[in-house]
Amino acid sequence: MKRQRIEKAAKVIKYAIANQMSVKEASVMCGLSDTYIKNVKADVKKAYKAERISKVLHDKFFNSYLEYCNTFVGTKTDTQTNTSSNFNKVFEPNKPKDIPKTGERESFREKGNEATYEWVGCSNYPPDHVRTLDQLLAATEVNQEDWKVKDIILNKWDVTMKVEEGGEWVAKTFQNWQVKARLERNNAYIKERIVGELFQKMTEDYVPPIFPKNLRDNLQVGEEKNLLEISIFDLHIGKLAWGGETFENYDVKIARSRFLGSIEKLLQNASGFNYERILFPIGNDFFNSDTMENTTTKGTPQDEDLRWQKTFDVGTRLLVDAINMLKQTGVPVDVVVIPGNHDFERSYYLGAYISAWFKGDPNVSVNNHASPRKYYIYGNTMLGLTHGSEEKEASLPMLMATDIESKPHWTSTKFHEWHIGHIHRKRTVKYEINKSRELNEDLGVTIRYLSSLTGTEEWHHKKGYVGSTKAADGFVWNREFGLIAHLNTNLIL
Repeated sequence: MKRQRIEKAAKVIKYAIANQMSVKEASVMCGLSDTYIKNVKADVKKAYKAERISKVLHDKFFNSYLEYCNTFVGTKTDTQTNTSSNFNKVFEPNKPKDIPKTGERESFREKGNEATYEWVGCSNYPPDHVRTLDQLLAATEVNQEDWKVKDIILNKWDVTMKVEEGGEWVAKTFQNWQVKARLERNNAYIKERIVGELFQKMTEDYVPPIFPKNLRDNLQVGEEKNLLEISIFDLHIGKLAWGGETFENYDVKIARSRFLGSIEKLLQNASGFNYERILFPIGNDFFNSDTMENTTTKGTPQDEDLRWQKTFDVGTRLLVDAINMLKQTGVPVDVVVIPGNHDFERSYYLGAYISAWFKGDPNVSVNNHASPRKYYIYGNTMLGLTHGSEEKEASLPMLMATDIESKPHWTSTKFHEWHIGHIHRKRTVKYEINKSRELNEDLGVTIRYLSSLTGTEEWHHKKGYVGSTKAADGFVWNREFGLIAHLNTNLIL
């Protein structure tokens, strides 16, 4: 870049200052393009950054330009009309790029789970104008329970202009402020509020199901101490599948029918055993999605049958019905909540809902601890319950031996078994831990993958994940001898 060009630009700027006109006007008056100064300014920045010009030349141009920015333009005579026209030129060199050109603006823009609230003032706003986030939030009517601040932008820049005072033009500097907040929906609060509303609505019209009398009559009562476990994993309620695409329909009505029908059949199969308690794990991808946008916990979109509020309502009613069916056997029911990878957050709300519904009921206990792994002790048996999507399979035996919750029961129990889902099919793995390993006892740990009743939607069908038998599992555990029966009910399509 030539020195002569920079010096020429500096002269044009001085001409603009001397004649109180814009640099565009001055450039044209000097026989140049109206973008001459703009182009030189950009070239000076690039050349200085590339070390093609010295700091002296850089400062020569920008000192002149800064003087121009801080100069105040007064009156100019219109030679044709011989009258005076006021040109209040406002120079704002530090003004942020996203500020509107003139005036004052207040706006609220909402898109999906995010929103932006912005207030921009001009030079004549009052002294108590918005300058802080608290003032911005106080000035809005945005519900701060539904929305929370994600980030904010605070900008200040000076506006220099001439104003007429006492017949003379006097320089005045005004401060301008931009306060901009980006908001995001407080999904946790909204979900909790809606869950509360659904709970209140359900208490008004809920009618518990009537368990078939003939099944109750067939239940065996005796001195033998057994535990009945009913584990129906991966229901994926809310999933939508169209038979024209996957050869199988699936929606919330079908899911409900399969779930309650399987419980009834498992109770029929267990009617020949004496059992004193029922273990009923819930969760484990009970819901197909986890968010308001119908995605899994990690954001994978799902084909859903209903809006999320309706799905949650249908799902909670289904589980309350199921627990009330189990209660009618006359034995206590222990509910354990296991979050899945599709519904990790919603499972917790589900557990809180069920806990509140059966609060004070001596025949129902609910374990909704935040840990994704739960343990259940019955006599000589310790059961581990987890969804199976996070832990490594090979780590599960050692986890059972060393988890804070399970460790005290490791040596006091003889039978150790994990029940997990996630893969929607049966599979059993047995790990033998001998003296050559870290533990000092010859103990076995069984990992049992359980079946699923869920339908096959478009993605699984396209990938070829088909053919698994749809079924529900039940187990009878003897207090002394461990597993004495594996109950199974297959779904015939």
